[in-house]
Amino acid sequence: MTLPVRRLVVGSSVVAAAALGSLVVLAPEAAANAPCPDGTARVFLGNSTNTCQGGGTVDYDPSAPVSKVCSMPNTDVTAEATFKNSRGKVVTQKLDLSDGRCGRFEIAGQLGATVTVK
Repeated sequence: MTLPVRRLVVGSSVVAAAALGSLVVLAPEAAANAPCPDGTARVFLGNSTNTCQGGGTVDYDPSAPVSKVCSMPNTDVTAEATFKNSRGKVVTQKLDLSDGRCGRFEIAGQLGATVTVK
């Protein structure tokens, strides 16, 4: 009878460890995905960080290119990124976002980006 009890204890320990491990892994992601306050934008950078940007304009340099921008509810956001195309010409991509919408930019070749929260 001790053999089944040992199996139960070992099995329970593995399940508990797996459950704890998943909590540890999911907790930082859940915190990173918490919404920003209304009137702001969440700006995701190419170095896997993100920030809540309040009203006004912020210029981002190519060392941390902007990969994604999301407007929060009741917020208008304009984001622009400049790139050098294959012909060497500078091209600008513009996103107009509002009410929780998101848009993406390519990271490769990005020369800089500007995000304006209105």
